[in-house]
Amino acid sequence: MRCSFIAVIKIIILIVLLFSWLTENAFGAAKQYVASKEPVEAVAVQIVSTQIPSDKVLRRMSESVKTIGEHLLLGRSTIDVAARRDYYEQLVRDVFDRVLTGYTVESVEIDPAQTTKIRLNVVPWGDTVRNVSIRVDYSGIAAEAISLVKQDMGKLEMEIQAALIGLPIDAVDWATGVARELIRELLRRQLPEFHFSLDVEAGRDTAVRLSLFPTGPIVREAKVSLRSQTLPNLLLVHARPAIEEQSRSMRGLPVAYVERHLAYFTERIRTTALADPVIRQFTLYILPKVTPGQDTEVWINVETERFRITAEVFLDTGKDRDNISAKAHFGKKVGKQDELFIELKVQPGMMTWEFMPGWGHQFGSDTWAGLRYRTNDREWVGWLEQGLGGRWSMRAERWSGLDRNEIGLRYKLHDFLSAEFVLTNDRSWLRMVGHL
Repeated sequence: MRCSFIAVIKIIILIVLLFSWLTENAFGAAKQYVASKEPVEAVAVQIVSTQIPSDKVLRRMSESVKTIGEHLLLGRSTIDVAARRDYYEQLVRDVFDRVLTGYTVESVEIDPAQTTKIRLNVVPWGDTVRNVSIRVDYSGIAAEAISLVKQDMGKLEMEIQAALIGLPIDAVDWATGVARELIRELLRRQLPEFHFSLDVEAGRDTAVRLSLFPTGPIVREAKVSLRSQTLPNLLLVHARPAIEEQSRSMRGLPVAYVERHLAYFTERIRTTALADPVIRQFTLYILPKVTPGQDTEVWINVETERFRITAEVFLDTGKDRDNISAKAHFGKKVGKQDELFIELKVQPGMMTWEFMPGWGHQFGSDTWAGLRYRTNDREWVGWLEQGLGGRWSMRAERWSGLDRNEIGLRYKLHDFLSAEFVLTNDRSWLRMVGHL
C-alpha cells in the first residue's frame, strides 16, 4: 500500500513538472544558474497545522512531502534551489494538494542547505470526523476464544480511532492507508496467524469494519478423552459436557495459534474440570494434555492420590464357557507407590463370586506390579500392568500353582470400551472390556 502511494506521488510530481516546464518555456522564464559546490543531500520536513492530526497521520503527511522534496531537490545545488525557491515551493504545494485531499496548504517555506528544510502550514477544510465506530468480524472464531484474540489485539481499536478522529472527511480515504499499516504491523507482531480486510465508510460518524481471517491449517474438531486409572468412569460422566464445550472453543482457530497459546487452553480445560461438583467434592487431581492439530486431541486424566477404584465388564469371543464376567477393584494407597486392595470377580453364567485381596507397587507412571490371592483356588497370582503409550497397554498374570500364564494386549477404543487380545498357554481369544 505504501509503495503504491509513493508511486502515485511520483507520477503526480512528473505531471506537475511537465506542466511547469511547458509554462516556463511558453513565457521564456527558464533561467541558467551557476552550480554550487554544495548539493542538496537530504530533506527534512516540518508540518504545521491549526489542528494537529495523530502522530501516524502526521508521519504519513511528512513522508509524502519528503518524497516530493527528495524527488525535486536531491542533487541540485543549493544556490539553484535558492534562486528558484518560489518555483519549487509552488510545485510542493501543487503536488500536496493533489495527493493529500482534505487539507489546504496555506504556505510553503523551503530553506536551501545541504539538509534542505521544507516547512508547510496546512489547514483542514470541510467537515471532520467526530466519531469512529469499529466493528470486528472474527470469522467463525468461537465466542469463548474471542476474549483471547481481543487480548492479543491490545489497544488496536483505540489506535484506529486516534488515527481517524479529527481528520477532514475527505482525508479519510488516504488516511485509511495509515490504519491498514497500523493493523498490519500489529497483526504481524501480535497475531501472525491471521490476516485481515478493512472497510471504511467516511463521514462525521465514520464506520470501520475490520474482518480477521485465520491462515494455515484450522482446528476443525476437538476430541475429548476423559479417563482415570484410579476412579470409575461413571464418576466422570457429569464433567464431560462442560469440558467438551470448553474444548470446542479451539475450533476455527489456526493450529499454530493454539500451539502458541497451549498453556492458556490447557489451563482453561483444567479449570473447567475442577469446577465440576463431583471432582471438587472428592478433591481430585486434573492432568490435562492438549495435542493441537486439525483434529485436536484433549486428554484428561482425573486421579486421586488415596484410592484406586475401577470396575470392568468382560465379554469374551472364542470361549465355550465363562465368556461373561465382571471385576471390581477397591484399593487404598499405602505410601506413594504401594497399594493394598481387594477385588471382587463375578461370573454370572456359573453364579460364582470370588474375593481376591492383594498388594501392588507402582514403578514410574505407567507400570504396576504385585500379587493377588485367589480365594477360590487358594493360590497366589503375580500380575503386571504396563502402559505402552497412547491407547495401548499390556497385562500379564502368572499362576504358579497351575503353571499357567495369561497375557493381554489391550487397545482403548473409547473411554468406556477397550478391545483386548488374550493369550494363554493353550488358547487365545478376543475380549471386549467395558469400563464402568
